[in-house]
Amino acid sequence: MSDTQKLKLQITAKQLEQLCRHLAVHNPDSEHYLAMLTALQTFIAAGADAGVQAEAIYTSIRTQLLDEQERVRTQLLQQKAQSLLKALQNQNINAIATLYQSLSRSGFWEILQESLACLDEHTHAALARWVNDWVQQTRQRGEQASGYPDAIDFAKADINIAEYTAMCDLQKCIANQA
Repeated sequence: MSDTQKLKLQITAKQLEQLCRHLAVHNPDSEHYLAMLTALQTFIAAGADAGVQAEAIYTSIRTQLLDEQERVRTQLLQQKAQSLLKALQNQNINAIATLYQSLSRSGFWEILQESLACLDEHTHAALARWVNDWVQQTRQRGEQASGYPDAIDFAKADINIAEYTAMCDLQKCIANQA
């Protein structure tokens, strides 16, 4: 096939809406659906030359995709906030770290603040004590394993870095709310 041959694709707002509906039905996992929307947005942007990008239809399609991405992102963050709330209530460090790793730092802080707002004062205080104790004990264990002051040897102390980082951020967020 020659580099000069082109395949032109055309899409209307209605076709895009139908495609999004189809993708949502066949990808009920919000993360996969959001990834597909992002890939579709990239594909359309990469395939449209500057002249097409200046047209109203391109802007309309782009806006439609961005709106759908934002809707799905909001839904996904709400789901993750509920999962984080459950993990906090159960003091499940592994689940907290898994959620931490699946989001940007700002995304994690966003769902963390939402989750913490759902806790009553007593539960919030108990959570703060648990997190502070865990971070302090883990830091001590890591410093003792390293042999150097203020240095943590994660490997020797058998500390999961993802868990440690997530718990340190959790500790900072709780302290910022106090």
